Amino acid sequence: MKLSQVKKYLQENKLDAIVLFAKTPNFTYFVQSDFEYGIMVLTKKGNYLLVSLLYKPKFKGFQAVRWKNFKKDFKAFLKKHKIKKIGYDSQEILLKQKKFLSRHFKVRDVSGFLEDLRQTKTKEELAKFRKACQIGDVIFKKIISNLNSKKFKTEADIVKFMKMEALKQNAEMSFEPIVANAENGVVAHHEMNSRLKKGFLVMDFGIKYKGYLSDMTRTIYLGTPSKKEIEIYGKVLDIQKKCIEKAKIGMKTETLYNYSLKLFGKDAKYFVHGLGHGIGVRIHEKPSIGKAKDTLLKHSVFTIEPGYYNPKLGIGIRIEDDVYLGDKKEILTKSTKDLICLKLR
Repeated sequence: MKLSQVKKYLQENKLDAIVLFAKTPNFTYFVQSDFEYGIMVLTKKGNYLLVSLLYKPKFKGFQAVRWKNFKKDFKAFLKKHKIKKIGYDSQEILLKQKKFLSRHFKVRDVSGFLEDLRQTKTKEELAKFRKACQIGDVIFKKIISNLNSKKFKTEADIVKFMKMEALKQNAEMSFEPIVANAENGVVAHHEMNSRLKKGFLVMDFGIKYKGYLSDMTRTIYLGTPSKKEIEIYGKVLDIQKKCIEKAKIGMKTETLYNYSLKLFGKDAKYFVHGLGHGIGVRIHEKPSIGKAKDTLLKHSVFTIEPGYYNPKLGIGIRIEDDVYLGDKKEILTKSTKDLICLKLR
């Protein structure tokens, strides 16, 4: 996975290697799997996975180096490959891991380089995104069916259902889902234990599939919405569609964010977060679509998620899609965004 660019970076920055630990997003990114053991060492001449004798991993572009006596074998490995100056990811490292690296190497933070590297996606990565989004779409359809048949009584019931359905698809949740009904939707994150009642129902969830994460939000209505509620929902949806349409390769993310504020007009005060974010092996990656000075790159995947949160009216609405910016723009999350209204039991 872009290992040639790593070699070039090491050469230009006079580093001997980049060292990453298992169970971190960048480790997953390079092996394209959720393999959770060992230490990864990326060098100018080769790429290695240091593991105990219990494991025998086989990943394209990597050589497994199995240790019997870690301290002795690790030192022998460093000496053989002349590794003294290394880069590490400061965003995903434990204090004891950093101390371990500092004892053995001269260290430099390369998290920025790794984040930039992940911003553009390969065909293989895109296929995993599509599958993650597809699973999410299926789950959303099932949620609507179960709401129709009145099988859910609380917000927590919906969360439990999401998690169980993900497991059935050999997947898991990208993050702890957010299910917020009526006035709860005004709060970005709240404890999901309220009984379902009349009002908007915000469902923000994602699927993790083979290390890659989706992120979708749909807002439906339980009961019969007022004319004002329908109008507000329509405005948020219109803004979301227009922002997706306007997004283009090379655009500054701040420009797109400011465009969304302009569309909200006097209601901009009820839009209290950024317009979106990049997504990949982390749920929030570059680009940040807000006040940051990031740029929309070709082959990037990001969310567009305008929201409206009015505590006075007790109305919370958010609509979010995952967007791929390739030769053609593609919305990866396919679930309907038309306002679904379901009868209360």
